[in-house]
Amino acid sequence: MSKLTKKDIIKELHIRSGLSQRLLSTFVDLLLEEIKRELDLGREVKISGFGTFGVKKTKARPGRNPKTGEVVTIPPFRKVYFHLSPSLRKELHNEKGK
Repeated sequence: MSKLTKKDIIKELHIRSGLSQRLLSTFVDLLLEEIKRELDLGREVKISGFGTFGVKKTKARPGRNPKTGEVVTIPPFRKVYFHLSPSLRKELHNEKGK
């Protein structure tokens, strides 16, 4: 399975738009920084027709060290989630008429 990198995205945007790769690189970096900033502030980021990014807070929970078997407490932390928009979900799953 191949993966799409930021460099690949910039190259494709350059081909489609004709804008310079330097400008597009700056734009992509600014976009990603803005998304990170909003998530850090605890806000959702909704991109119409694509999906919603958000942050969930986990609770502290017991865990186990796999090497020693010792019981440890996993501290609470924040994790990012992503929900597909209904239109993108339909497109990805080739669903028609829903």
